[in-house]
Amino acid sequence: MLKVLVNTILILLVAGLTSCLHDGELKLENNGFVPVNKSDNWVISTPENENMDAGLLNKAYDLVYDDRRFLMARSLLVIRNGKLVAEAYPYDRTDIDRIHNIQSCTKTFTSLMAGIALQKGHLDSLTQKLSDIYPGHFTGFEDKEDITLYDALSMRTGLEFNNDTNTLGLYQTEESSVEFVLSKDKLYEPGTVFHYNDGSPHLVSGAIQQGSGQSLGDYAGINLFEPLGIEEWMWEEASDGVTFGAFSLFLKPRDMAKVGQLLINKGMWDGQQLIDSIWIKKATDIQGSANFNGASYGLYFWVFPSYKGYAAEGHGGQILFVVPEKQLVIVYTAWPYTSSMLWDEYTELVDIITAACK
Repeated sequence: MLKVLVNTILILLVAGLTSCLHDGELKLENNGFVPVNKSDNWVISTPENENMDAGLLNKAYDLVYDDRRFLMARSLLVIRNGKLVAEAYPYDRTDIDRIHNIQSCTKTFTSLMAGIALQKGHLDSLTQKLSDIYPGHFTGFEDKEDITLYDALSMRTGLEFNNDTNTLGLYQTEESSVEFVLSKDKLYEPGTVFHYNDGSPHLVSGAIQQGSGQSLGDYAGINLFEPLGIEEWMWEEASDGVTFGAFSLFLKPRDMAKVGQLLINKGMWDGQQLIDSIWIKKATDIQGSANFNGASYGLYFWVFPSYKGYAAEGHGGQILFVVPEKQLVIVYTAWPYTSSMLWDEYTELVDIITAACK
């Protein structure tokens, strides 16, 4: 009964918010998409100079400024040929300098860090068993000792981790957060059934911490964020010090875009190979299909063959979309803590922006 009451209240709140958003103009006036010159190493260019159709870009930005579309939009950035050609912050221009919870886009960053850990020898191989990495966590969970690093990265651990009921528990547990995930029932043999969930990336985070001697957040700070010139960020940890591998990474939109450009560059940045290009290819190749919508999935990347691209996606509409063939990176961020009733179909923006590339 309580659950029904809570759900009813949420529906009423969402309906009221939607009504309010439609009654008045809450977004800023659309002043175009010319990027701001800042000292953050982005080269600013124009659509024309990067062989893009400015008229189509206008169409995309008209959508995110529309008071009846993309209601939760916080930013939209377009990078072409390694240059920032368009950006806007439809509710608050200071969002350009504000770190933002990118939600499940975090999983993609965990994948990149796993690639770095393999490259540096802090993890042995994708076939390495998690029980060999942190055997102490498997006491009492011996039936799960065959789970490999690849099983966790491809969402095939076989564990019954349900985001609706278990993610909050993972966030709040005062015990071992790795063992919280391992305590879930084993429904399938590892490596057999795809099941998208927040538990698997946490097991990977624990593996990186065990192998490197640093939390995933600290490891990313040294090996990814610092080389990219990303200075302001936050990555939350469980009470036992294990960084959440599935969520709770906070970044600025422009810094998300740097990671997209790093992927375009096949892991190279300022002459340094931060991530092995072989790992990027494997992580962004199709490894399976999602259990809830049939979408193609790599190693914590959503794969879009129709665009010849791939993406990180997060709750509320956080997007890092990469199309290597077009030398194109798209970043879209939104308020994350909302009902899906307030989301919009971001692929409409991707369709327009990719079409703008000549």
